[in-house]
Amino acid sequence: MLFSIIVPVYNSERFIRDCLNSILAQNYDDFEVIIIDDGSTDNTSSILELYSHKDSRIKIYRFENAGVSISRRRGISLAQGEYILFVDSDDTISPELLKEISSAITNFDHPDIIRHQCNLVEDAPYKNHNRYNFVEKMNTNLSGMEALKLWSTTGKKYAVYWLFAFRRTIFSNVLFLPDLRCYEDVALIPLLIATSKKIVTINYVGYNYTCNNAMSLTNIKDKSAERARAIDFVKAYNYAIENFRKIENVSVADLAFFVEDYNKRLKGKFNSLDEDLKKELFESFNI
Repeated sequence: MLFSIIVPVYNSERFIRDCLNSILAQNYDDFEVIIIDDGSTDNTSSILELYSHKDSRIKIYRFENAGVSISRRRGISLAQGEYILFVDSDDTISPELLKEISSAITNFDHPDIIRHQCNLVEDAPYKNHNRYNFVEKMNTNLSGMEALKLWSTTGKKYAVYWLFAFRRTIFSNVLFLPDLRCYEDVALIPLLIATSKKIVTINYVGYNYTCNNAMSLTNIKDKSAERARAIDFVKAYNYAIENFRKIENVSVADLAFFVEDYNKRLKGKFNSLDEDLKKELFESFNI
């Protein structure tokens, strides 16, 4: 099997039909869908049952609520495909995504990571709508460090799971931090990239990301949630720096580049906090 698509789900009855319909509409058939139902309490589980009866490629696993990070890890451990994609339950994928990635796998001799482009649905009008897209050096094999340096550009973002197809074996290159409910991608994705030998970017808009889901952990606005996110960001930052130092054959210059880039990210997160949280968390950020 070439692809495993992992969908972490929690109380997603409003979105999950569109998400699964977009996956089942792929014009490429060699895939499985691993759904991790993270203790949903709404009608999500019933909807999932209906879909699993319709298509045997959909496999449902239910657990007590533990958060999206643990759900992803559970999905990885269950996956059988050579490559893994992650789809959030409130998002959709474009109909030729798997076919386009399959072509890249063949044309570029099984890269460790394939990056595609995305569409931001209902994005705020003042934001850069292409902040997750990158078109330089497309259709070119890059080393992990080459890709990391190329993508670490001011105003651009790359540390999200849904932007890539990962070769399943590369997850053995990194350890998973157990206590993050947010920003696991900030902690782990640069390490996955840096430890990869071959990475390719393709020019297909394969993912449709919903920007304004009020139920998303990153969009909850109360102060306690913002505090928890800030603390998790610091943990993710520390984890990424600590483990980047351990990468085999990483050069002093590479380490200096990464630390400088992540220090900018840390300062950016701190500056986004309200004044009360800045005072409260100043020592934690150590800026």
